[in-house]
Amino acid sequence: MHQSLWNQLRNAFSKKEKDNNTILTNDINDPQNKVRSKEEETSDFSQILKSQNVRVDVSASSEDELLHYLAQFACEKQSGLDEEKIYGQFLLREQQVSTNLGDGIVLPHIIDDSVKELTMLVIKLNNPIMWDDEKIDMAISLLIPKTEPNFLHVKYLASISLLLLKPNFRYALNEATSPEQITDMFINSNN
Repeated sequence: MHQSLWNQLRNAFSKKEKDNNTILTNDINDPQNKVRSKEEETSDFSQILKSQNVRVDVSASSEDELLHYLAQFACEKQSGLDEEKIYGQFLLREQQVSTNLGDGIVLPHIIDDSVKELTMLVIKLNNPIMWDDEKIDMAISLLIPKTEPNFLHVKYLASISLLLLKPNFRYALNEATSPEQITDMFINSNN
């Protein structure tokens, strides 16, 4: 892992220890951990997700077609992207490790030097497709600049994962029928 990420993690924990003069523990009943976990619960999705970055009732018949659609959508959201290059990045990412999270959701994400700003895209399919021998009907995608400061995408990926672990959030996401509903769910997830 990149050395500066390790330094940031180390500094984040030592700063909290020095600032609070306390020892960090893993005890979920520890009051300081309850406060800390609430503070760190999820990222501010309003910084990377707008309702125009969400599409519902999208038609795709395969994993390949969905990734191609995501590449086209990414190029609509950010000028200067090469659709074939972005599509290739999505394919390479899937060859490394599948982004299938289960429960009908995939999280394809790419890091590319042509991406100007960290952006979240959400695609809700009108009919499920097969992805790694499982049916999926939603893709949550991150477009990540290669020179992204502070590794923000890692926090967003973690926040997305934490939200999707909540059955109520997954159920509401599955029931949402408009881009505005889906956007609001992520943006208001800290409330």
